[in-house]
Amino acid sequence: MLKIDNITIAYKDVPTVVDFSLDMAPGQIVSLAGESGSGKTTVIRAVLGLLAGGGKVTKGDILFHGTSLLKNTPEQWRKLRGSEISLSWKGSGESIGERNTEDRGNEISMIFQDSGAMMNPTRKIGSVFTEYLQTHEKISKKDAWAKGEEMLGKMRLPSPDNIMHSYPFQLSGGMRQRVGIAMGMTYQPKLLLADEPTSALDVTTQAQIVRQMMELREDYGTGIIVVTHNLGVAAYMSDYVVVMKDGHIEDQGDRDHILHHSENAYTRRLLSAVPSMGGESYV
Repeated sequence: MLKIDNITIAYKDVPTVVDFSLDMAPGQIVSLAGESGSGKTTVIRAVLGLLAGGGKVTKGDILFHGTSLLKNTPEQWRKLRGSEISLSWKGSGESIGERNTEDRGNEISMIFQDSGAMMNPTRKIGSVFTEYLQTHEKISKKDAWAKGEEMLGKMRLPSPDNIMHSYPFQLSGGMRQRVGIAMGMTYQPKLLLADEPTSALDVTTQAQIVRQMMELREDYGTGIIVVTHNLGVAAYMSDYVVVMKDGHIEDQGDRDHILHHSENAYTRRLLSAVPSMGGESYV
């Protein structure tokens, strides 16, 4: 489905990601794990065609269903992933993309560290959700509202109607995140990119989000790339884990290899940092 073929990504001719490769099958969950600044988010920005600040892929290729994404025109990008009203990336405070009313694609979707940060705090969830649906398809406001409630229900959120009538600040961080996932999964994308989806959430809520994302794979066959600094989250939910350090692949393998057989010192250090209670590690 997605093949990243030995790419190097540079900003102002300075490489930040070097010789990165990944061959991802449909329905597979892959985690990019590592500390901040390791290049994880830069990789998924490249997949989305949203490298900011003069960043560019200087070597290699990114193929989605056999077609190079690097050669996409703006129109082709709109059909594939559309333009977000506001794409707010983790910790940067920057906004990427612009508001438009053209149909967004349903091939690739994305969720963020705090989906609430993407939402206008002066508008209720229902207003944002229905507008989102009406920019994707010809649908009445009433039907869009019902569809929004249905997706919130699939995320096991209590009282979807009450949530639709709530402002973002009235919801907990975990609830806002599940609203973001519900919006991202409405059109059953083939590929979901998740940038630190459990960061800044308590351990119990992290586990809920992770399990629900795994259920989305089972329900829709969606392939998921998760960016995380928590190797415990990566190993728990992923079929395959890529450990990154300083823009390079430091280690990689299936979850069993990463958890139990990796001899890489950096991987072992990340695993030792996973929180535990009573000797049991938690995601």
